[in-house]
Amino acid sequence: MVHGGPGAGMNAVFPDLQPLARNYTVIFYDQRGGGRSDLPADTTRLDARFFVEDMEAVRRFFGLHQMKIIAHSFGSVLMARYLQDYPERVSRMVFLGATGPKRSEAGKLAMQRYAEMDSVDFAQLGAIMQVLFSGTAADPVAACNEYEGIIDKMAIKRGEPNNWLGASCDMPLEAVAYYYKYTARIAPATFGDWDFTEKMQGITTPLLVVYGALDSSGLSLQRAWAEAFPDGKLMVVPEAGGKTAIADQPDVVFPAINSFFASDWPEGAE
Repeated sequence: MVHGGPGAGMNAVFPDLQPLARNYTVIFYDQRGGGRSDLPADTTRLDARFFVEDMEAVRRFFGLHQMKIIAHSFGSVLMARYLQDYPERVSRMVFLGATGPKRSEAGKLAMQRYAEMDSVDFAQLGAIMQVLFSGTAADPVAACNEYEGIIDKMAIKRGEPNNWLGASCDMPLEAVAYYYKYTARIAPATFGDWDFTEKMQGITTPLLVVYGALDSSGLSLQRAWAEAFPDGKLMVVPEAGGKTAIADQPDVVFPAINSFFASDWPEGAE
C-alpha cells in the first residue's frame, strides 16, 4: 500500500485500507520525510529517486518477486516513476483517487478547488498553510487537523461524503512539522514536470483506476491514467467522493479489488 503526500504517512490510509488484510498480507510503510520514517537533515534526500529506491528496498526486504500495489493520491505518481525503473516488479496495480498523470493538469484541478472556496475559508486556509509550510506553527498537529478540517469541508460542499478515517496528522509531532515544512513542499517538485500520458505505453502491468462519481471535475484525470496504460481501465463508483470511494462505498470497491487481484476485471471497469 503506497500512501500519498508524498510523506503523508501510512496512517493517512491505514484505517480505510486495513480491511484488505482479510484476504491478503498487506504491507504498509511510511515514506521518508513523514510518519515514523527518517526525517533527513539533508533535504536533498527528499529527491524522487530516493522515494523510488525506498519502494524497491521494501520489495527486496520482504523477498517479493512481484507485488500487487494499491496507491492513493500522490502514490500514483510515485508508482508510475517506479514502473519506469522496475516494470517487471508489479503484477497488478490499483490507483485510488490518483493525482493526475500530468503535473500541469493536476495543478489546474488544485487551483480550481481553491477558486471554489468562499473568502473566509480561503483566508483561513491560507493562514494555516503559511504557518505549516514556514515551520512556525505553535502546535503543528493542531494546525494540521485544522487544515484537514477545511479540506473536508470543501469536499462536503461539493456534495461528497466524509467517511474517510485516515489522517496525515496522525504521526509524531516532529514528523507533522517536517512533512509540511519540507516533504510536502520539496519532494513533489523533484518529480519534475511529470507527464505519464505517453510514457507508460511499454508497461504491461494491468491498472485499475478507481474514482468516486461525485467529484466529476477530477474524472478526466483518472481517465487519462487508464488510457496511459495499454492494459488500464477506469471504474467510476456511484455515490462516492473522488479520493474516498473505498471508504464511501466499501461494499463495492473491496470486492472490485479482490476480483481484479484475482485476474478478473470488476464489473463497471471500462
